[in-house]
Amino acid sequence: MSREESPATKALNATRWSTLFGLWLVMLLSLPRYWLAGDTTRLTLLAGLLVAVAVALFGFWRVMAQAQRQRCPAALRHLLVCLVIGEGLMLAWHVTDAAASHWAVVLSQGAALGLLLHVVVRLWRRRR
Repeated sequence: MSREESPATKALNATRWSTLFGLWLVMLLSLPRYWLAGDTTRLTLLAGLLVAVAVALFGFWRVMAQAQRQRCPAALRHLLVCLVIGEGLMLAWHVTDAAASHWAVVLSQGAALGLLLHVVVRLWRRRR
C-alpha cells in the first residue's frame, strides 16, 4: 500500500487541515487578550499549544496527498472569508451590547466564531 492509498493519508484532507490551521489562528489571535489581561498562566499554555499545533500542521502537510494539498488554497480562502464574517458579527454584537468588551476580546471571539462557521459550512456542504 503506497502513501497515497493509506487510510491515514486519506483521512488528511484539505478541510481538516484548514480547520487545524484555523484553530492555530484562533489561538494566535487570542494571545493579545491574555497578554493585556496579564494572565501569564493562560498565555504560557496558549504559546505552548501554538507550537504544538504548528508542528502538527507541518507534519500533516508533509503526509497529505498531493490532490488534497491542491485543494488547500480554496479551503484557506473559505476559512479567511468565514473569519472576516465572524469578526464582523462579533464586532456588531459587542457594539450593540451595553457592556462592550475590549478589542482583544472581540478579536479572539470573532476568530472563534469564524472558525465555527468554517467548520459548519464545510460539513453542511459535504452532507448535501
